[in-house]
Amino acid sequence: MTNFDSKKLTELVLYILCKTGGVDFYHVFKILYFAEMKHLARWGSGIVPDEFCALKYGPVPTHLYDAVKELGHSRMKLSEELSEVVQFAGEDAPNVLLPKRDANVDFLSKSEIDALDQSIIEHESMTFGQLMRKSHDAAWDEANRRVHGTNVISPISMAKVMNADEAMLEYIEEQMQIEAALR
Repeated sequence: MTNFDSKKLTELVLYILCKTGGVDFYHVFKILYFAEMKHLARWGSGIVPDEFCALKYGPVPTHLYDAVKELGHSRMKLSEELSEVVQFAGEDAPNVLLPKRDANVDFLSKSEIDALDQSIIEHESMTFGQLMRKSHDAAWDEANRRVHGTNVISPISMAKVMNADEAMLEYIEEQMQIEAALR
């Protein structure tokens, strides 16, 4: 993960926390997942500089998930950055994250903000069970069923869930090939 990716992911989390007044990290992960899907299907690019993995309770952005688990004992750069700008709500709400400052929206495009806003409106008041059922979609299922290999959810599968047309799916595939060639 690059320094920019870490900063952008931090600002994405802060944006969600500022808009909602604070939510549990499960909601943060799912709001990001559904915003990612919307943006992929509409614009052919993701907004989250992280890979989503299919875990038992649904998709999670891998690096962000690890960083949140480490908040307070930062051993990774992302966790260190998050610790500076977010905090846990306390003993009564140990999984709820609160912002320490406003998000720097210079890291986000208008289309990314629109996708985040739509996802926040649709998902912030859903229960854990509702989010889990909704996020156990075809993209999650495909990654979760893999016997050998990784449980990383394909951006193409995510766009398919959102009914992206063939031209958009081809575009996403081309972008993935370009990114892989540049690594």
